[in-house]
Amino acid sequence: MPSSKPPRIAVIADAHFHDLYADYGFPGLAHGDRRLSFRLLADTARSTRVFNESYFALLHTLDDIAARGIRHVVLLGDYSDDGQVETVRGVRRVLDDYAARFGMRFYATVGNHDIFGAAGRHRAKRFLNADGSYSVVSSDPNVRDRGAREVIASSLMHCEGYPDGLKEMADFGFYPRPGDIHWETPFGRDGDPASRIYDVRSPDGRTTRSLMDASYLVEPFAGVWLLMIDANVFVPADGIVPGEAGDLADSTSAGWNAMLRHKRFVLDWMTNVAARARQEGKSLLAFSHYPVIDPLDATVEDEMALLGRTGMVERIPQAAVAEALIDAGIDIHFSGHLHVNDTARHALDGRFLINIAMPSLVAFPCAYKVISIDERTIDIETIGIDAMPIDADLKWAYEKEVVPSGLDAGGMLDVADYGGFVSEHIGHLVGRRYLKREWPKELAALFRGLDLTDLAVLALMEPLAAPDAVTAAMAARDDAPMRARLADWLSSERFEPTALSGIKALDFLGDWYRLRMGSELALGWISRERLAAYGAVERLYAEAGWANAGSMQGQLALIFRMYGKYAAGLPSGNFRIDRETGSITPIVEAEQGVRQAR
Repeated sequence: MPSSKPPRIAVIADAHFHDLYADYGFPGLAHGDRRLSFRLLADTARSTRVFNESYFALLHTLDDIAARGIRHVVLLGDYSDDGQVETVRGVRRVLDDYAARFGMRFYATVGNHDIFGAAGRHRAKRFLNADGSYSVVSSDPNVRDRGAREVIASSLMHCEGYPDGLKEMADFGFYPRPGDIHWETPFGRDGDPASRIYDVRSPDGRTTRSLMDASYLVEPFAGVWLLMIDANVFVPADGIVPGEAGDLADSTSAGWNAMLRHKRFVLDWMTNVAARARQEGKSLLAFSHYPVIDPLDATVEDEMALLGRTGMVERIPQAAVAEALIDAGIDIHFSGHLHVNDTARHALDGRFLINIAMPSLVAFPCAYKVISIDERTIDIETIGIDAMPIDADLKWAYEKEVVPSGLDAGGMLDVADYGGFVSEHIGHLVGRRYLKREWPKELAALFRGLDLTDLAVLALMEPLAAPDAVTAAMAARDDAPMRARLADWLSSERFEPTALSGIKALDFLGDWYRLRMGSELALGWISRERLAAYGAVERLYAEAGWANAGSMQGQLALIFRMYGKYAAGLPSGNFRIDRETGSITPIVEAEQGVRQAR
């Protein structure tokens, strides 16, 4: 690597850009001299990401990157809302603008929302009308929606496949560009899509499809190689004729687990690249949309015992993935997809792999990262965009939906900035989505009806079946001896007897999800008093030795154990990686760009 320090690199994951002012083929909302293609707040309220705010979040992030003098930007997949033709055009317009005004160069890789198979797939979205009703715009003319004022067919809503879906993004790394010192793919130096084809077979071996892989290696400036992996995997479905609906299964859940089975040629190429990087003294960084190490602090087994095979569990890579990358010579990998801010490390025979999981711009905790490369170390800075104000156009449009519909938006519309919006959003999802879809009914009822003191008292009781726990906890509110036992235990931990008062169990669960998704970045959104209270109940359950998940207390013990792991993971805000030892140490600076504890 050259003696001079390389330029810094910004990394943005899961921008899910929706062009609020684009024409998707319907009139939209007239507002001043502009028209808004406005997604429903009702859809945001039950989605794991926000929609309309994505427009301003990407612009705000790029403005911040430009102000810091950073000119190299990685887009880590899911740069578009859902790969719609007009949405991807909107992404290109934004990137072209920043390239022209600031000289930015972008290096993109695809995610599961950006492109699909060879022929693409239909998309349909609900958009707000001026009277508070909605219209559906779909690329499929056969879509019907009884609640919609109208259904409009528009080819602009179609999600393209390979290679057509890359045309608008051609200037952002997928093809060779003037100024690149080096550029290649797993197939050689030719960027032509026809030269980047591989075969993939159905599970029964009867169907073979030829698809494009969009991986590439680029040397944007001397001494640094960016290995941009297309980790999308599309597998032919058994018994379905190519071209018919459902003919390809995507890798939304499988991720790198599917890469090991269906795209081994990419691993072989990565091995070759890593060997050449060592020989030529290049600093190699790997990027793909999907994580290569569990980013949930080794809580998968607990989650399966508690909730079964949730959507998140399905998306966790197996240990074989990390081992394969270590064998390939990869030591640092950046991922998106899960919208989780986390740092994970896997060791094997004295070697290591570190996965830096990136938060999304459109979900809590809304941040991007900056890489500073030195000869032996890499510094990671995490920069929150939570101070971004809520645009007036959004407030104006939300009123048009909320007033006539009476939509319960929780506290999302009562905040001053974007950070508050996504924090309220994830709290709202606890009751609106997670408890309904993923949690057992008995546990959901418990969290809806009890408070933190009740949860602590249950730890002191005899084992209870799920249906009896709520009744027993409520009865214990008038049980003076039981309350005295809890007060004595709290005093032994140097807590006031009232330390747990006033905290609803549902509020704890909201903070549980904030820590799950934000790790270190969540700490600024949870008061020190609450963190201390949660930690006390976590220790209470640990000391009580609850191990039987069949009782309600056993299930609560798992929840608090998972909470403890979320709160105690590796540094994930500002930190330094030693590439020789694999050590990860926090960097404490006066100005971190991330909210401090309130």
